[in-house]
Amino acid sequence: MSSGAVRISSQDEVGTRLGRVRTTGFVENGPAFVPRPRRVLESYALVLVHAGAGSYVDDEIGSRPIEPGDVITLSPGWPHWYGPPPGGTWSEVFLVFDGPLFDALAVEGVLDARDPIRRVAPLKAWRDRVAELADRVRPGDTTTRRRELLELAALLVDVRGERHDAEPVARGIRLARDRLAGDLRAHLDLRDVAASAGLPYETFRKQFRAMVGTSPAAFRLDRRIEAAQALLRMTSMTHAAIAANLGFADEFHFAKRFRERAGVSPRDYRRARSTI
Repeated sequence: MSSGAVRISSQDEVGTRLGRVRTTGFVENGPAFVPRPRRVLESYALVLVHAGAGSYVDDEIGSRPIEPGDVITLSPGWPHWYGPPPGGTWSEVFLVFDGPLFDALAVEGVLDARDPIRRVAPLKAWRDRVAELADRVRPGDTTTRRRELLELAALLVDVRGERHDAEPVARGIRLARDRLAGDLRAHLDLRDVAASAGLPYETFRKQFRAMVGTSPAAFRLDRRIEAAQALLRMTSMTHAAIAANLGFADEFHFAKRFRERAGVSPRDYRRARSTI
């Protein structure tokens, strides 16, 4: 994306009973995206600033500085402004969303208009996580939309839990775990996962096992097998389609790894547990 560009990645006006992600997008080295002096949203929003600096302003908390690694969570009906200073630029990833799921998070204090800013770290890991979700959200079937809404809700809960004094290794392992449990179809290089969590590879490998109880590769495989079990129980998808959707090389590789983990073949598992 060129300097100063705004890219809207998704727009959805339908959603589900849980809610909807209305818009996602990216601003790269852009000026203030919100018009002065104030605006009021009809929906919630999350903004992760990953380059540049500026400020957030509202009538309740006044003006707060914004730097790379700051996440702003915005609430409907709340007058505010944010952006870089005159002549300045910053880069951000944003998601705009609404619905009962997020209203419930507001009741629980996860979305709080009076406490809208959190600093997250390591920045690269958080940027990758937010950007991957923002780029992946597309209008689709109801099941996919619900899954993405729940993923966004988990992201918001994790943002709310961030603190400046969070222990960096534990935080990095938690972020790596979330990434490994994410898009199961994608190929992930474990050294890249370690780097995105801000950890040397050997530290990542040893600490992941110590904190999670299994290796990173085994953890990801277990999440794939769990997803495969759900698909075998609740859908009529072929084994080849399940394999393709969950990142296995082919149907035979899927069947082999499934038997290793579940103790039975996919066919026998489906025959015993299918609800179709």
